[in-house]
Amino acid sequence: MKTSTPPAASGSPFSLRLVHGILFGGFTAICVVVGSPEFEQLLRAQRQVFHAGPPPRVEVMLAVLAALLGMGVILVQALRGRSARLPWSVLILGALGLVLWRDRAGPVPGRTADSANLKILQTARALHGLQIPELQNRGALEEDVEAWRVALQKVTHGEPTPVRTRSFEPLAYHIQKVDKPDTLPEGVPPGTLLLYVMEGGIAYELQAIGISPEGEPWRLQLLPAGEPVVFRGAFNPEIDTRPPQMP
Repeated sequence: MKTSTPPAASGSPFSLRLVHGILFGGFTAICVVVGSPEFEQLLRAQRQVFHAGPPPRVEVMLAVLAALLGMGVILVQALRGRSARLPWSVLILGALGLVLWRDRAGPVPGRTADSANLKILQTARALHGLQIPELQNRGALEEDVEAWRVALQKVTHGEPTPVRTRSFEPLAYHIQKVDKPDTLPEGVPPGTLLLYVMEGGIAYELQAIGISPEGEPWRLQLLPAGEPVVFRGAFNPEIDTRPPQMP
């Protein structure tokens, strides 16, 4: 008895494959565009010593890769004259939904050197604002760096800087005392506040180390002059900080 062979699977119409490819190609392109900042952040973190901002969102990156995989299968099947199975289309739709949902609040903020430097500068200014009244009330400040670290802890509430290492570990704020106002020690990481205290504690200077666009430690400067940003405090005996007395 002669067995009959099953008929070959008929290919889908070209017009249907074309519309399907264009539609889901657009969905994949949206995933790539929305998710590309996460890959850029990953690349930036591995190429630079330090970088600013939170780590890339792994779920968004996986969704983009899933969409690319699904689109690759659709293209291969289209070249074979067939339509891809439904699960591949569902995979792209799911990836699109996840990417758009995770990006509903817009791009992740704080991933630029400027934003990180602004935060570090604000911290240095807050510490300066905390110490000035103390200096005027007491006539002098502690020369011991530990007292300044306690004050810095009050300002930051234990929160780290927005700068991270290659392993995405956030850098903590740090006070480093220097012997001269213009001294710039080597190897100080971003988030370091350089402190110079005059003998007797009657005056001080505070400078902040930020991050350059290339990911290197960089003393914060005033642009375009390029002069360092310095917070200075000095005791002024002519300023009466006592509360006014009632008549």
